[in-house]
Amino acid sequence: MASGRKNQDANPSSMASSDKSVDERVCLGAVASPHGVRGLVRVKAFTDQPEDIASYGAVFLEDGRRFDLTVKGMVKGMVMTSFAGITSRDQAEALKGERFYVSRQVLPQTDDDEIYHADLIGAMVHDPQQGDMGRVLGVFDFGAGEMLEIKPLKGKPVMVPFHADAQFDGGDTITMSVDPIWFETSTKPDEASS
Repeated sequence: MASGRKNQDANPSSMASSDKSVDERVCLGAVASPHGVRGLVRVKAFTDQPEDIASYGAVFLEDGRRFDLTVKGMVKGMVMTSFAGITSRDQAEALKGERFYVSRQVLPQTDDDEIYHADLIGAMVHDPQQGDMGRVLGVFDFGAGEMLEIKPLKGKPVMVPFHADAQFDGGDTITMSVDPIWFETSTKPDEASS
C-alpha cells in the first residue's frame, strides 16, 4: 500500500482525493462483479497482498455504509469476498463499481523507504531543471513499472514513469527528473505536414 522504492498500494491514484486535509482515507479496492448467487463479489484489490483487504477492520463505501469483509479465496487475480449482510446476487450486483476505504489511522506505519500511494495524490512534481511540472492525479502499475498520472500546469493529464531517483518530501512535493518528451503533445502525421 505504500510507494517509493518499496511500494505499497492503496492508490490512490485514482482512489484518493487530492485534498488530504479532508480525505484521510485510503482505498483498499473496488468491487468488480458479483460471483455466484449467495452474495459473494469479485474485488480488484489495491493492496500489496490482495488478501489483505480484510486485514484492517470494517471498510466503508463512498455513501458511508460500513461492512466487515471476509476473503473467501482468489480467482484470476480477483479476491472473492463476502461483504457482511450481502446475501444475494442482486445485493452483490448493487455493489458493482463501489470502492471501499479504511481510515488512514488503521494502516501500518511505513518504513523509511516506503510511501503510501495515497500520499502522492495531489503532490506537485518538481523537476530540478524544469521547475514545477504538475500535480499527481494517480499512481498506476501496468506491469512495466509505476507511472504517475500528472495534471500539467497547462494541458491534458499525462503518464510519467515514477523512478528510483524520485524524492518525496512527505508533504506536497515530489522532486524528480522528468523527460520533457512525456509532456509533448503528439500530432497526427497529416497535421505535421500542413
